Amino acid sequence: MNGWRWFWIFGIGFLGIGWGACAPASPAVSPMEGFSPLPAPVLPTLTPTPVPASPGGPPMESPPGEIVEQARRDLAGRLGVPVEEIRVVEARAVLWPDTSLGCPEPDRAYAQVLTPGFRVVLEARGQRYAYHGRLEGPLVFCPSERAREPVME
Repeated sequence: MNGWRWFWIFGIGFLGIGWGACAPASPAVSPMEGFSPLPAPVLPTLTPTPVPASPGGPPMESPPGEIVEQARRDLAGRLGVPVEEIRVVEARAVLWPDTSLGCPEPDRAYAQVLTPGFRVVLEARGQRYAYHGRLEGPLVFCPSERAREPVME
């Protein structure tokens, strides 16, 4: 008999705790009451700075001509057209938001550091094509569905 008494005491105790834990909480005050959002901060206007060619070297406003010509030859080969039909629309130094250089590949992680580089936009037969790259190294073709804008131009 003594065992049943403990059974009932603990059983009712556990039921009370369970019902209390499952009861919906009804706060007397809404969590949003008295909430006042902070005003949006005023950010300073950033002015782009030229990207240095090398530490201590003169700033570069656009990629070297041989890199642009390399991109033109690559696009001509991809499209099967003469290099003379490839027109340079834009060639300039930019600042990419991460190491994907504005052309992230799916399912791949990139270091979130500002990366100085170049963007070259070429045109052939009415279509535009983008090439992205670092300050050092070749430009890489970037399909339009993956192309992102630089942080600063």
